[in-house]
Amino acid sequence: MPLRRVSVRGEGVEHLRVGTGIVYRKWVTLPEGTPTPGELVRVEADDYVGCALWEPIGPVALRMVSHWDCPYRTPREALRDRIQAAYRVRERAGLARTGSYRLVNSDGDLLSGLIVDVFGGEIAVLQSSSLAVDRHIEVIAGIIADLTGVGHVYEKSVQRSRRAIGLEPRRRWIIGGKRRTIIEEGGARFIVDVEMGQKTGFYLDQRFNRLELRKYVHEGARVLDLFSYTGGFGIHAALEGARYVLFVEEDPQAVSLLRENLRLNGIRNYGIVNSSVWEVVDRRYEPPFDVVVVDPPAFIQSGDEPSVRRGLRAYFRSYKWATSQGSEEHVAYLSSCSYFLRKDMFVRLIRDVMASIRADYWMLGSLRGAAPDHVHRAAEYLDYLKGAFLYVRKKGGA
Repeated sequence: MPLRRVSVRGEGVEHLRVGTGIVYRKWVTLPEGTPTPGELVRVEADDYVGCALWEPIGPVALRMVSHWDCPYRTPREALRDRIQAAYRVRERAGLARTGSYRLVNSDGDLLSGLIVDVFGGEIAVLQSSSLAVDRHIEVIAGIIADLTGVGHVYEKSVQRSRRAIGLEPRRRWIIGGKRRTIIEEGGARFIVDVEMGQKTGFYLDQRFNRLELRKYVHEGARVLDLFSYTGGFGIHAALEGARYVLFVEEDPQAVSLLRENLRLNGIRNYGIVNSSVWEVVDRRYEPPFDVVVVDPPAFIQSGDEPSVRRGLRAYFRSYKWATSQGSEEHVAYLSSCSYFLRKDMFVRLIRDVMASIRADYWMLGSLRGAAPDHVHRAAEYLDYLKGAFLYVRKKGGA
């Protein structure tokens, strides 16, 4: 049976030609009636032909799965081919062999509305922010299990983008039910609890930055890990030879898992502050720290001016306090996972923080982003993570 045809007009045509993952409803014409949710449709625009899954709710109408041709006949065929392609990319880049990686990164893999993380070669976690994806989630789980060999697939579709279009949050096991596994990362080991943990259970996007941190930790260093979650940065620092690590984390469940991770890695010289960062920013810790890490949540949740102003104040306050706790010469890693904090704003923020503590500073290389399995193409929102390693010298060395 031939696919239903939809046509795209206006600005949507150029979006298709440059390979974007979505087309907005305002640019779509339906000459053959309304498709069902998740239906595979043939997309036409002038000399362009492609394939997409039909999205019935929200501003997005088409979730593209192929540009410049339409080789598929069913949604299952399209999803299998796209997920296989995503897996090949991770294999070719040497990332799949680690057992813990992002397998599908939404528009970056031309699977808009879907995120898939694999942990320990055992568990895959799916996140859907789309009704079109929801309709095929069991099929997707089966494809992932076949491709990767995982025995457990958990759906954790609880993100804000889902709620914004009226979809109910969903947490459920589709295959199996093993909620915990242990992953390895550059000699460090971490327990991942996919039911309890934030996001999909662990922040795989920062793992190359955690490994980079180890280059700046010397034997006997004191390290501050602010917004530490389950200890990723601080545990790497301890394994590199840090004498003492102070972890600051508000979430009691994350702190419980942090304690388990510390035991798992045989780390003994540490402190834990289980409270909001804002409850400690007036304290002074002595002696000062040789390395400080600030990896906060996305303080800017939308692009409106009040949200941006509030978020900038929160970033400034946390960055300033952490770097003020550093020794006269120290290394800082400052990070933001907010798409709405543009790279130029992030760099200016660093400049203003350094000026506020009267410090000379050197940015060590260019800005850091997410690990390479967090692929992106013509989707700027996927290039959300920004981080900078700094060498800081207070008062210009005075």
